[in-house]
Amino acid sequence: MLKKKFVKEKCVTCKQCMIECAVRHSASRNLYEAFSEMPKARYRLQVSIKKDKPHMTVCQNCAKPKCMESCEYGAITKYADGNVVIDTKRCVGCWACITACPFGAISKETELNFAFNCDDCKG
Repeated sequence: MLKKKFVKEKCVTCKQCMIECAVRHSASRNLYEAFSEMPKARYRLQVSIKKDKPHMTVCQNCAKPKCMESCEYGAITKYADGNVVIDTKRCVGCWACITACPFGAISKETELNFAFNCDDCKG
């Protein structure tokens, strides 16, 4: 497992971390093959500029995850290591977790109808 390390002072918002995330979660785990795969490989973090500074939007692994409380289908688990992960096979795509997350760190896969978040590179 990799740990996310985001250093605002060093980030140039190249978004290479987003590409690496998508490749890591692809079936092939190969940069050249990942972007033509179906289903499409998705990144689980977002790098942007906020208030003229680089910002990473990613799951904060909350102590009391509002997303988990909002999920009526038991698709979200907080593990002993602190990671909060959505089981995409159990998710029914109701999007309650997306609404509940105060950080905007949950995304939706509309084609396959499930929500997903950062899994700390366990992909």
